[in-house]
Amino acid sequence: MELNYCWQVILNPHAGCGKGRRDKKKIVSILDHSGLRYSMHESEYAGHSCELAKDLALNGATHFIVAGGDGTLNEIVNGIFNGKNIQCDNIVIGMLPVGTGNDWIRTFGIPDNYQMAMDIILKGKTVVQDIGLVEYTDQGSNINRFFVNIAGFGFDAMVATRANKLKNNGLSGLRVYLESFLWSYFNYKAGQTIIVIDNEKLEVNLFSAGVGIGKFNGGGMMQVPDANPVNGNFHITIIRNLSIWGIISNFKKLYNGSFVRDYRVSTHIGRRVQLIAEKLLSGEADGETMGKSNFNLNIIPHQLRVIYGEDKFKMLE
Repeated sequence: MELNYCWQVILNPHAGCGKGRRDKKKIVSILDHSGLRYSMHESEYAGHSCELAKDLALNGATHFIVAGGDGTLNEIVNGIFNGKNIQCDNIVIGMLPVGTGNDWIRTFGIPDNYQMAMDIILKGKTVVQDIGLVEYTDQGSNINRFFVNIAGFGFDAMVATRANKLKNNGLSGLRVYLESFLWSYFNYKAGQTIIVIDNEKLEVNLFSAGVGIGKFNGGGMMQVPDANPVNGNFHITIIRNLSIWGIISNFKKLYNGSFVRDYRVSTHIGRRVQLIAEKLLSGEADGETMGKSNFNLNIIPHQLRVIYGEDKFKMLE
């Protein structure tokens, strides 16, 4: 891959509970010493990264570096794919991870270190990953939202909403996810939900559902352990109602994916997923809250060219 393009760097100063702002000089120094031609753009408010990416792509930009977290990446992807007259097959995205969870990079072998991540960008190994499209309603409006990692529903979405609130209040690190996890458990009520995966219909008392392109969410939990971001399918993890003891006994297993062996958990593969609940479900995509609705999800295979890292991810080659 040629490295003489003008890279559009979108920095989110709010990512990582202000880490983007604190580390701006370090990030700029690494960029200056990289040899890349680049232009820096700094987001100023929620949703601004989406607007920046859309405007830049409409004006011909093709190479982007995300200096932010999973939410920033999600905004940039939505800006690009929601833009009209954009040749998305020309887009290349690299990542300098600044976020709190940094879950997308775990699947793609990108280290949580600026210089090492820049070295990977300079190597320029790319793969074209799948993306997901979620269709839902919000205050009477029909919404389309793209995602590149995991969309979560039920308990997962409540955890993400709570985590975002804590991060806005200045908390960071593993504490955010542990506190959000515990708070959400005592405030969440499972509900009867119909889940249709392609032509398979399930009726479950739903605790949570994760629809994955990538493997990880929640700051390193392997929610969808068999997910493969280049095989043209969603991998879906459905967890039926759990007691507090069920959660405690499986908590460590969330980090290596072995929790899926629990009898209350089932895994599925499909290209289309529909969730219909008696009471509207909470949803999130790449950690970004989507509110309460019923949801339709479709996989769009091989859409986004991204730079990836370690050779242990042979499936990406």
